[in-house]
Amino acid sequence: MTCGKHRYRRTLAVLGASALCAIAAVAACSWVDDDTSRDPLYLSIVVHSEEDTGADGTLKPFIPDYDGDPTLLLHFTTAMRAFATMVSSHGAVINFGSDWTFSRGVALHDPGFYRDLEAMGHEIDAHAHESHVPYHEVRDEILRAGGHPTSVVSGLNEQGIQASLTSLDHHLGEFRILWGVALPGHGVGECTAGWVWRPSRDDWTTHDADGAYIYVGHGELVNSVEGIRRAVAERVPGQLNTYAVFVAVREFKAAAGTAGIHDAQWTAPPSSVQYWENLIAWWDRFLEATDELVAAGDVVYASLTDIAATFEATEDTLVFDVGEVPRSAAPLRARNLRAGYPAP
Repeated sequence: MTCGKHRYRRTLAVLGASALCAIAAVAACSWVDDDTSRDPLYLSIVVHSEEDTGADGTLKPFIPDYDGDPTLLLHFTTAMRAFATMVSSHGAVINFGSDWTFSRGVALHDPGFYRDLEAMGHEIDAHAHESHVPYHEVRDEILRAGGHPTSVVSGLNEQGIQASLTSLDHHLGEFRILWGVALPGHGVGECTAGWVWRPSRDDWTTHDADGAYIYVGHGELVNSVEGIRRAVAERVPGQLNTYAVFVAVREFKAAAGTAGIHDAQWTAPPSSVQYWENLIAWWDRFLEATDELVAAGDVVYASLTDIAATFEATEDTLVFDVGEVPRSAAPLRARNLRAGYPAP
């Protein structure tokens, strides 16, 4: 894909000094890999919303009440539209992994939201990493909210992966792509493979040429330009090399004092990088840096559906005997903090 010279412009609240430093640190880097003989790294942008209600019917205090608080839901859909517009300006694509409560909130309070994202070229996936609601029901909620869900299963608990695959077998017409096999809380030991394969039923981390599903690895999954550069430098010939950056809807906070938003954990001072417009500006700078890698031919912005299609077209030429998959030595939050991401 090509990317326009841009860009996303708006009037922002004045950034604090720490936020400006964070943005400058990302924008200052301009290294690209000079080896153009290898296939590119396929870079995805994944967004997740998390269910706000547990199996016992009680609200989760650390998740916005998407389907019960219209003011909160409308704040976050406004922020996501702006984020999606900015991402589109770079020629990149979002895979928006929606849980069932977010979809119910969209259906109740903002029924055009999924259509608007899809009109920009973004994709809507079913997400239920630690949910008690099965994937096909999450997918049905997206449909009821006006979306057109992909065949992506976005986020699976590795502790129950084989049972999940068996359950998905009953819905093969709806699901065929897997992304984000993770541990509860994204703890130590998650798979950080940066390639694509068909999971075996004996060991999901090994390739089975006859497997029904395609797993798209996300690599280190750290929101770091340096992490992407490492992945570019470490591309393995014969593999479809992949990397994803990841953001949660709830990271894009409203301004402190916003009318109707009473829970302070969903607000931030307008001078903070966690204020939604400033966080979008941070991601804009981030993508400006990755645009350089795209222009050099080292990186291709791609949706998970696009990557799966590329995999199917080249599968017979790829190498899969790669030994054990790499695993994280620190939780995801700690990895992002160490990399300097301002809203882990």
